[in-house]
Amino acid sequence: MKYKCRESLTAWFFILPDFVGQIVFIMLPAVLGFIISLSIWDGLGKPTFVGFENYFKMFSDPIFMKSLVITVKYVIWFVPLNFIFSLLMALLIREKSKGVTIFRTIYFAPTAISLISVGFVWSYMFQSNGFINSLLSNIGIEKQEFLGSTDQAFYIVLAMSLYMSVGYFMIIFLGGLNDISREYYDAAEVDGANILQKFWYISFPLLKPTSFFVLVMSFIRAFQFFDQIYILTSGGPFYSTTNIVFYAFQNAFQYYHFGYAAAMDFFVFLVLLILSLISFKIMKGGEIK
Repeated sequence: MKYKCRESLTAWFFILPDFVGQIVFIMLPAVLGFIISLSIWDGLGKPTFVGFENYFKMFSDPIFMKSLVITVKYVIWFVPLNFIFSLLMALLIREKSKGVTIFRTIYFAPTAISLISVGFVWSYMFQSNGFINSLLSNIGIEKQEFLGSTDQAFYIVLAMSLYMSVGYFMIIFLGGLNDISREYYDAAEVDGANILQKFWYISFPLLKPTSFFVLVMSFIRAFQFFDQIYILTSGGPFYSTTNIVFYAFQNAFQYYHFGYAAAMDFFVFLVLLILSLISFKIMKGGEIK
C-alpha cells in the first residue's frame, strides 16, 4: 500500500508541471477570453458588459462572414493536401538507401526555418518584379499580379503554409511507418501482394493513430493561419486572404475592439473543440481495431 502511494505521488509529480501549464496557458486564457467577449472594451477603460451582443454582431458583419468563408476555404484545401503530401513524402523516404538522409533533411528543413524569414523570401519571389515574374518573362509568359490578385493571393498563402508544414508531418508519418513490423510486409509478399496492396491493407490501416493526430493538428493549423497572411498580404487584396484569426487581430490591435475580437477568437476555439471531438468520435481516438 505504501509503495502504491509513493508510486502515485511520483506520477503526479511528473504530471503536475504540464497540468499547471494547461491551466495557466490554455484554460485560464480561454475563460478570460470568454469573459472579455461579453463586453465592449478598448483595452484601457472599464469594460462595458453587453452579454452576447458581440456574437450576434459577428453574423451581421459582412467582413466577418467573408473571413469565415475564407477560413473554411483554407481548411478544405490545406487539410487534405497536407495529409496527402506528408504521407507521400514519408513513403518516399522510408526505405533506407544511399542518400536518403540528405532528402529527409531537405524536406524537413523548411520546418526548422523561421516562418518570418520564409515569408519575406516568398514575398520577394511573388512581387510584381520578383523572381517568379522574371522567370515567367524569360519563357514568354506575361507577368502575373500574384499577391495583388484576389484570385491568386489565396493560393500563394496556401502554398507557403504547405511548404512550412509538410516536412513536420512527414516526420510524424515516418515515425508511424517505422513502428509497423516488417513481418506484415514479408507475409504479404509471400502471398503475392504488390506495393499498392501492401499500402492499402497494411500501412494505411496501421497508421490510424498517426493519421488521427495529423488530421486534428492540420485542422488546428488551418484555422489559425496568421503569420503567412500578415507577411504576404496583410489580409488583402480586398480581404481575399483574411481569415477569422487575422480579422480578430485587426479588430483588437488596429481598431481596439478587444471585446469583439475576443468573441471571434472564442468562436474559433469552440469550432476547433467541436471538430476535434467529432474527429475523435469518427476515428475512435485513432485506436486500431
